[in-house]
Amino acid sequence: MIEVKRQRSWSDQLRNYDVILDGKKLGTVGRKESCSFHVEPGRHTIHLEIDWCRSKKIEFESRENETISFNCGGLKGIRFLFLVWYITFGRSSYLWLKRV
Repeated sequence: MIEVKRQRSWSDQLRNYDVILDGKKLGTVGRKESCSFHVEPGRHTIHLEIDWCRSKKIEFESRENETISFNCGGLKGIRFLFLVWYITFGRSSYLWLKRV
């Protein structure tokens, strides 16, 4: 089982993020939402997407009866001032995803 918790932020507050597991869309997570998804035991890669932008990919190993938690969000703080850079050259860092 994985849990993805989205933090509050100004950017993309009206949009959902797609949760991508092993190259396939698993579901979505909305503003200030926490979503849980069942995953098979084994090695996986997870990232988030919104339009053509995404987060960095994270590899993890899941085990039977284990919940792995992730926090995520969009641009915040001073990073928001560089929006044009993030939606062009830095599009793979537009969203952030961290294992808790």
